Amino acid sequence: MVSLGNMQRSPKILLPKPNGQWIFPEVMGVNKVGFIYAIRDLVLKRAYLGKKQYRVQGLLKGGQETAWRTYKSSSTTMAQIMAARPKEEFEYFVIEEYATKSGLSFAETWSLCHVEAPTTPLWYNTRIEKVAWAVKENVTFRHKERLDMVTDWSTVG
Repeated sequence: MVSLGNMQRSPKILLPKPNGQWIFPEVMGVNKVGFIYAIRDLVLKRAYLGKKQYRVQGLLKGGQETAWRTYKSSSTTMAQIMAARPKEEFEYFVIEEYATKSGLSFAETWSLCHVEAPTTPLWYNTRIEKVAWAVKENVTFRHKERLDMVTDWSTVG
């Protein structure tokens, strides 16, 4: 398992951040539909898994770009928690990007099932949407590896 110490952390020097708040080893949004993310609560040692699309209405073929660089979560619970506490108490990881909408949706569902999110207090997620689409893209090895890194709390402070 790769340690989180090898992953990009918030830099101390002010540099351009093409990925916004997200920790990911590549420039995001290039020929991809969206990404799977995990927000880690460093104080309560809990996390939230979700997905975010780069564009709405047409995705790769046009449409308007979403505010993905500063996106927090669609979860009301997460919004309340993050509004009440400093941003420094959270880490914003991208697990993986996907080129298809079906792959993105499947990867989110797979991730939530993999960590058994609704059945453990380690996750803020309380439900998993059922799979009702034709899957055209597998969950990548890197996705699985990075998700395992995010769930390894021995790497936190």
